[in-house]
Amino acid sequence: MAYAKYFNKGQKVFIKRIFAEGEHVALDTITGYAMRSQPMQLDLALPYGSAAADSYPFVPGMRFEVLTDHKSMGLRLTASFVERTSSTDIRLQLEGNLEFISRRIYKRVDVNAWVGIERGSGNLGEMRALWKGSLEKIKAGVSAAEMTEFKKHLINLAGGGMSLPMQPPLESSELVLIFLSIGDKKGIICALSEVVWIGKPTENDKQQAGLRFLNIMEDDQKRIDVVVNSLLQRMEEMQEN
Repeated sequence: MAYAKYFNKGQKVFIKRIFAEGEHVALDTITGYAMRSQPMQLDLALPYGSAAADSYPFVPGMRFEVLTDHKSMGLRLTASFVERTSSTDIRLQLEGNLEFISRRIYKRVDVNAWVGIERGSGNLGEMRALWKGSLEKIKAGVSAAEMTEFKKHLINLAGGGMSLPMQPPLESSELVLIFLSIGDKKGIICALSEVVWIGKPTENDKQQAGLRFLNIMEDDQKRIDVVVNSLLQRMEEMQEN
């Protein structure tokens, strides 16, 4: 089956690394934009600076789950890495297993939370290294307060990402390291995120930014999901009473 018809030039595509069972315990995703599609190949431009393709540890045959939207539906299929076609572009071999899905799998809730924000220069490799280094420090017992400044924000939180007010200027695909306290007494969550939408300026000169998690430990995603669902259930019970 030819899949080119599902990818228009400039279309946003998410690719999620597929690991062997037990090999990895963290979400590992990046964003690309469709540039050229053949019946079973797809070229993507990566939006993370002039050396974006060189900043990710691609190797031939590395497998990914490809996610995009098509006619208001989510589309998912598998692919494998073929080559870098430039310092910012990659080529994938589409493997099939195409299915249409519901894209939103996590529930969301508005909540006040303590958040630390570290904004990057746009270099994917540097920010991935910073995320990994921060996880190692947290695991070693280093206080997150020593790594970033925490402020309380009203955020919209889900297992797949969050929105919060940020200082402009903001850019689409800007990389942001997030430190998050969700009040479950299991420690600070650290996630590498990218800006996926930008709201209008508010009265305090901040802009609401929608962030999608690129790199986060799977257990931390589950923690967020548990807290979100617990808060939603509590709100529902309060409304019933």
